[in-house]
Amino acid sequence: MVECNIRSTDSMAAGSASRFRARSKSVPDMVKLELNDNDDDDTLENTPTRVSKHQHLLYPGLKSAGKRKRDDSPNSKTDHPPAVDASSTKPTSRPYAPPNRPKVQRAPIARKFVVNTRMTSRPAEAYIEYNPLKMYKRSDLATLAYTIDLVKQCVQAIKTGHDRELKFSVLRRRLHQMEFYDFIEDILIVKSKLLEDRGFPAIFDDPNFPFDLRADALLLFRRWATRQCDPHLLRGIVTKMGTNSKEKVFSTKSLDKNYSLKVPASYHGEGDLVNGQWWPLQICTIRDGAHGLAEGGIYGQVGQGAYSIILSGGGYADIDEGDAIQYCGTSGEEDKPTAFTERMLESFRLKKSVRVLRSAGLAGKHSNYRPVKGIRYDGIYHVTGYELLDKGASMYRFTLVRSPGQDPIRYQGEEVRPTEEELRAYNKIEGYLKPSG
Repeated sequence: MVECNIRSTDSMAAGSASRFRARSKSVPDMVKLELNDNDDDDTLENTPTRVSKHQHLLYPGLKSAGKRKRDDSPNSKTDHPPAVDASSTKPTSRPYAPPNRPKVQRAPIARKFVVNTRMTSRPAEAYIEYNPLKMYKRSDLATLAYTIDLVKQCVQAIKTGHDRELKFSVLRRRLHQMEFYDFIEDILIVKSKLLEDRGFPAIFDDPNFPFDLRADALLLFRRWATRQCDPHLLRGIVTKMGTNSKEKVFSTKSLDKNYSLKVPASYHGEGDLVNGQWWPLQICTIRDGAHGLAEGGIYGQVGQGAYSIILSGGGYADIDEGDAIQYCGTSGEEDKPTAFTERMLESFRLKKSVRVLRSAGLAGKHSNYRPVKGIRYDGIYHVTGYELLDKGASMYRFTLVRSPGQDPIRYQGEEVRPTEEELRAYNKIEGYLKPSG
């Protein structure tokens, strides 16, 4: 099986782009995935609470109930648990996980149409076309060049110790804003020299800069060096809205099969992700190679273990203490763990690293580390142990410990992600998609 596919750098980043080592291996194309934002069967967010008021007393970490999809991976070596009989009135005891729920009959779709969620002044194609002779505005070049001036001011402040925090704060705000510049062109990147030594590399190569500034500069460097200039949060995502026969408004999101910059997630380690990197939706993590499933919380492959997990609550007896996590697998049958659980067991046996992402779906009482919205990448962890919570359902809970030497989790202070700019950009999209009336 394939381990990694990382975008190669563009020739325009010659010199400093050598800092960014590109790797590429072929993998099978991902199939189209769709999410229905308002269908209880297809989403993990906004799932009604369905759990006994006494269940939280049985296992620490359990407070609310949602839904975690069972594995339907074609790579699974284990049998799927039998379907829940909706006609049965006998409740299933599941103190460690949300209860099974019967399938709900969907109403037929009356109409469905593609929605343009783009808030940029230019279409997506404008950020992909390469034209070194294209005209540009001098004011746009001056805006980018000013960033280099800010870097020089910070370097000087580091030497003198005068106004260090003030200079860092101004540069931090500028880097956050630059993620959403909609005028970025290849020719502007080249002429601004931001990819050269005195630009972004002057930040992320200097340990005297705050860790979050170094991470944000590295993220911009990697994106622009690989010609990912599109600032749209939902780039590469097709959004559709519609109504069913009962006049219920719904929306779906799927990967654009024509999006050429999608990164496979079937690899161990951090790849080209950056600590604190943030996405508004789980499907966006598939686009950027952080996670491989639009709904499942554990992604991996047979014989390789788990590549990544998402902490999202959902009624499981998870415990989040930041650098240490107690994370549940999914419920199966006696002596038959689900494929999700098998991947975590393999990670323990093989001592493979696991990427950990946190979702805003984590209950606030259970985690001080969750993002206020969306999903955030929080670093590399290793599975150091596990316990069997319920033999009858092969329910395991795994202990994961964050690997040493990484930057702190970006959940508070000036370094927090998502940034104000990220939240503002996504709030606009959410407001646009919100059904009227």
